Amino acid sequence: MIPTWAAVVGALSLVVIALAVVVSAVSVVAAALGVRAFLGATREAAEPAVRDLRQLVGTVRAEADGLAETSRDMRQRIVRAADATEEAVRDVVTTVRTVSRGLSLLAPGRPVKKRPAKRRRKR
Repeated sequence: MIPTWAAVVGALSLVVIALAVVVSAVSVVAAALGVRAFLGATREAAEPAVRDLRQLVGTVRAEADGLAETSRDMRQRIVRAADATEEAVRDVVTTVRTVSRGLSLLAPGRPVKKRPAKRRRKR
């Protein structure tokens, strides 16, 4: 048989262990609630900054899109200007050739320049 004092000590140790488990559980729940409250407060404090950051990203994106559109517009203008310049140069060259030929007809004693005949390739 187990002596009475051993049963009492065993029961008391079980009560102490049960109290320790209850205290541990209460402290874990309190810590979880504290962490939850901290995270909520952090979220509330960070929301304006996140909102401002989203607004800033939107503004930067809009500006980048605007710059890209401006770049496309300028590139198209440059291409059109280059095409117009090329056409003008062709017109000037044609005019100079025509005037040169016309002047050669007016010069006294100068023979009219003929275009050289095209040579045929031998096959």
